[in-house]
Amino acid sequence: MTASPARPPVAARRPTPLPDGWTTAGAGVGLGSTLVGQFVETPWRSGSDAWGTDFHGNGGWGGLVLLVAFVAVAALVAGFVAVRARTAPPARTARVALVLAALGAVSVLVFWTGVPAVLAGAATGLALDARRRLGRLPAAAAAGLTLAVLTVAAAVWLAFTG
Repeated sequence: MTASPARPPVAARRPTPLPDGWTTAGAGVGLGSTLVGQFVETPWRSGSDAWGTDFHGNGGWGGLVLLVAFVAVAALVAGFVAVRARTAPPARTARVALVLAALGAVSVLVFWTGVPAVLAGAATGLALDARRRLGRLPAAAAAGLTLAVLTVAAAVWLAFTG
């Protein structure tokens, strides 16, 4: 008598391309920056000493949906890239971190989308992952980490003053 298994064999699961913690943090900073940049009147931008908001005059619901969509799409794409890069050797992960940080720095030209902080968050996560796996911080990861920090600083500064 042969017995057939009651349960099918367990298939290997591939990781889902969901954003990691660093990419999610970058998305949070990016969304916050883009909302401040679009809807908040800061003293540095308006020239007055008061803070204010202008939701309807600055795009309203349509603008809000567009900005959230930019950040969400960037987080999903960066999350997918980060998941794939983590399966590569650590040296390659460090290079991908540098590339994402460079793309984030270039995307400061469109800082109002929130994309720079998302890419910088993904680059930070990959640089730290390469450090964890190698036991040291490779030059590419160090450069990517530095560029990511500068990118986030520039994006936040532009959100409040731009």
